[in-house]
Amino acid sequence: MNKSEYKVLIVEDDTDLRESISLYIEDEGFAVTGVGTAKEFFRVLEQGSFDVAVIDIGLPDESGYVLAEKLRRNTDLGIIILTAQGGIEERVQGYAVGADLYLVKPVNIRELLAAIHSMAKRRLERNHHALGLGSMWHLKKSGWQLVSPTGVNIMLTGREYDFLQILALAGGVSVERKQLMSSLHYSEEDWEGRALTELIRRLRKKISQNSGLECPIHTFHSIGYCFTGSISIID
Repeated sequence: MNKSEYKVLIVEDDTDLRESISLYIEDEGFAVTGVGTAKEFFRVLEQGSFDVAVIDIGLPDESGYVLAEKLRRNTDLGIIILTAQGGIEERVQGYAVGADLYLVKPVNIRELLAAIHSMAKRRLERNHHALGLGSMWHLKKSGWQLVSPTGVNIMLTGREYDFLQILALAGGVSVERKQLMSSLHYSEEDWEGRALTELIRRLRKKISQNSGLECPIHTFHSIGYCFTGSISIID
């Protein structure tokens, strides 16, 4: 596997340190995204998926513990906490929220790089193995989530969930656009507009960017839409 397959997210509010770490990791062939706030963190997560996140605790707008806990609940990526807080209580809290590794500044950059490489490699190998074993998608009623065959949890809006549920219940048969518009309770003003088309466009982008897989929502022109992958609805 090429290192360029590995995607790393650096969350560090110290601009100089963030850029220094990012440049070093990029020079080793990794794809790196660096952000300095929790707000930016959530924004980039909506735009794509990552294999490893390196998170500083002392962010200006949110605790890094909160970010790590959210990642652990919703993803399977590797989590490294990188902070100046090296006390035992801070370490315990870091592991409690789901960190795989807790490193104290100043960190040895070679050690950090080795940890990132190990975590990213394991995750990618695990996901590739999962793809070889099956291709089942799961639509979770609790929390409105779509789970990819590789185990990535994709958060959905209520209408996105309802749309996928309709396709899932159709069992691979195309659902007419008119039926979808009615079932999703679009207003009369939306019927001649692009509301449904825009919903599907955003959903396809969300699925493909977060899962790294081709979106299985297929358009049958002048007919409707179909979910071409195997999908089950779970609680």
